[in-house]
Amino acid sequence: MRPDLANELPRVGAWEEGPRGLPPACYTSPEFYAIEMDRIFRRDWLCVGRADEVSTPGDYLSLDLLGEPLVMVRDGAGEIHVLSRICRHRAMPVVSGAGHTRAFVCPYHTWSYGLDGRLLGAPEMSQTPGFDLADCRLPRLRTEVWEGFVFVSFDPDAPPLGPSLTRLAALFRNYDLARLKTVRRVPFEMECSWNWKLMCENFMEPYHHIGTHRQSLEPLMPARRSVTLDPEGPYAVVHMRYREGDRSAEHDRWGASPLPLIETLSEDERNRATLIHIFPTGLLTLLPDHVEFYRMFPEGPGRIHLEKLICVTPEVAARPALEAEVAEIVRGFLTIRDEDITICTAVQEGLGSRFAEPGRLCHLEKAIWQLARYVATRVRNGTP
Repeated sequence: MRPDLANELPRVGAWEEGPRGLPPACYTSPEFYAIEMDRIFRRDWLCVGRADEVSTPGDYLSLDLLGEPLVMVRDGAGEIHVLSRICRHRAMPVVSGAGHTRAFVCPYHTWSYGLDGRLLGAPEMSQTPGFDLADCRLPRLRTEVWEGFVFVSFDPDAPPLGPSLTRLAALFRNYDLARLKTVRRVPFEMECSWNWKLMCENFMEPYHHIGTHRQSLEPLMPARRSVTLDPEGPYAVVHMRYREGDRSAEHDRWGASPLPLIETLSEDERNRATLIHIFPTGLLTLLPDHVEFYRMFPEGPGRIHLEKLICVTPEVAARPALEAEVAEIVRGFLTIRDEDITICTAVQEGLGSRFAEPGRLCHLEKAIWQLARYVATRVRNGTP
């Protein structure tokens, strides 16, 4: 696909016109992926993690996003920054991994930077003409914290994120997302060889419960009981209701959550799981007893980085048995993960076939159409 063909992308019409997804080349073409990087990922807001992952001043977490080495850090005033990890002297990474520090010190020539990115010291540079500490700092991305989730934008002129998610926050105020604590990060210890959009689509549509998850999720959350909302924002929402009249017993079949229900939820919220996709890559699952989040970063047209975060209320986080309880949640998740890995890998291969085409979508796949509409609008117009 040539870059200029972005403007020839088929229009994603109204649902009533006969919904279809995006052309297969949108999932496999390096040229189309480059357009997405330019018109979506370097312009929109990207969810990179949870604020409580850097809970105290000096805490930091390294991230690699769109080929950029970054670090999320909380400074002495309690503010969260997402900074470049690359020293302004000779491009050496000043930090890696996660931990706690008072300053970032480059191991190459010991230039040191404050937690807000300011250059604090540069040995022997006083004799360099025109050099001024005050003029040098680690580049900083625009950052917003929404309901405890950290978002960044590479675009200094991107509209603020918060107003576009006001209605979404109101829909799920009972979960008090900002208050939750991240208690486990589950990395994918294998190569995830599929396109970022395929990941989002598979995450958001319950239709595949009847095939891929017929012995795991389908008995618990029958696909036919799911409902996709029509939101007025850059996101999609799907409610997956538990099998009527029986939630906990069926949950036990594939790895029950032993955690208590979130006390502030309504009766309806206690009997469903809700999938949220904040475009382009923010994937959240709201469950009656905890919340899960996928940290997903595209790494190419057919490759992504994946990590799952498990979040609970502060009261649950203090439970003596939490480690064993979370291990049960992870055990259930790994069953679903392995089923999805098989499917996503196979579909990515299938999208490379000359016979692949955008198929007709089921009403249970409406979130796929919503994502297609978002992508088509961004890559064609190049503006939010």
